[in-house]
Amino acid sequence: MKMQLFETLRIKFAQSDWSRNPEFGLLDTLLESHPELIRIVESDVLKGSKSSLFGRKDMPSVEQIVRSALYKELKGLDYRGLEYAQEDSRICEQFVKIDPLRPYSFQVFQKYISKITSENLEKLLVAINKIAIPEGLEDIE
Repeated sequence: MKMQLFETLRIKFAQSDWSRNPEFGLLDTLLESHPELIRIVESDVLKGSKSSLFGRKDMPSVEQIVRSALYKELKGLDYRGLEYAQEDSRICEQFVKIDPLRPYSFQVFQKYISKITSENLEKLLVAINKIAIPEGLEDIE
């Protein structure tokens, strides 16, 4: 009998505490309530990826890649810094939705984040602002 871990359930039901970093709490809420934001860059991330029933299943989800890219940019990190933050920072772990038992290497982050085109990244940021400004979550000054 194959043992199955229920990490996804643990992560799903864990309550996030955003009191120390409300900016990421706000982004988390926007991404959760507007899954169409993730789809803006989905084609970039999946470009060149082959679907297979065999081999390792260790590619991060598109959502994790988008969240990692946002975290990396907002914190001003390089890929090695992002790799370190996922293990060192509880906020990074919660925001990116990383399983602490199976973190990703900086090479994995670089491989997938660098696939996102600047045009689609700009579309994503504009779409986030279009949602945040009318709701009073972002000021336009």
